[in-house]
Amino acid sequence: MDLKNHISNFLTYLETQRRFSPRTIDTYKKSLDKFLVLVGQESTLENFTEMQVKSFVWDLKIKQGLAPTSICEHLAALKSFGKYLVRSCILQTNPAGNIPMPKKPKRLVSFLGQKDLAEEKFPELDNPTLPQVRARILLELIYGSGLRISECQSLTWDRLRTKERLVRIIGKGNKERIVPITDALVGRIDLFQAMLTEAGHPITATGYVFVGKEGKPYSIRTLRNDIQELLRAIGWEGKASPHVLRHSFATHLLENGAEIMSVKEMLGHSSISTTQIYTHVNAERLKQAFKKTHPRA
Repeated sequence: MDLKNHISNFLTYLETQRRFSPRTIDTYKKSLDKFLVLVGQESTLENFTEMQVKSFVWDLKIKQGLAPTSICEHLAALKSFGKYLVRSCILQTNPAGNIPMPKKPKRLVSFLGQKDLAEEKFPELDNPTLPQVRARILLELIYGSGLRISECQSLTWDRLRTKERLVRIIGKGNKERIVPITDALVGRIDLFQAMLTEAGHPITATGYVFVGKEGKPYSIRTLRNDIQELLRAIGWEGKASPHVLRHSFATHLLENGAEIMSVKEMLGHSSISTTQIYTHVNAERLKQAFKKTHPRA
């Protein structure tokens, strides 16, 4: 079997066994296709060696001039592919296993201030449209509960437990977590469901919350646009994206005294190091405040 077929089997495994999202699988495919271009489309598994992986990383860095973040993404796909081959008893060792990830530059994440997202910033509309109500529901799920935009897209009604004020999320790697939902979200559910029903989308337990044509979920792009328009409407001039709201969720929790392990669980991070970036954000803000206000700073 040639390398291309092994890659195809790996992608099928991610879809059927690991239940990865189509977007994640597409990202893996693009990275592995790049590797195939380097070693040749007709290559066998013998071409998947540590030396070839090192050559691939060198090519991405020197010839293509990719940033460390992008290189890490491609290398992660190769590492995962190699791990799959070892677990499937096709290879004894992972050719990409010992190759270190390039160091990513430390960047402070973008987020809104607590006053920017205060309830009074979002006055109730007399005759809201379905997209406007949908955007508010999205806001409460992302900023109120820390969901990823992809998790919102795949959310079904049976996972929303409004009486218990909880939502059950199937996140990355098919991992499940349960997080609280806001009163503001619960208060808008009835209106949202009524508007969906009127638009020809009857509510069913396994139906999508953000449902579009033919009972399928709205595209990620549509949901991103909802958030962008909502943030522009309140005068936010920074990056207007769902992830900025998720950053704000985590930052505001920590600013108000939440334990970092609790924030980690609510965000669905597999590693505490991923969550720690928000402690760095708070530390940087404290330093800036110190420099501005302390007479000896």
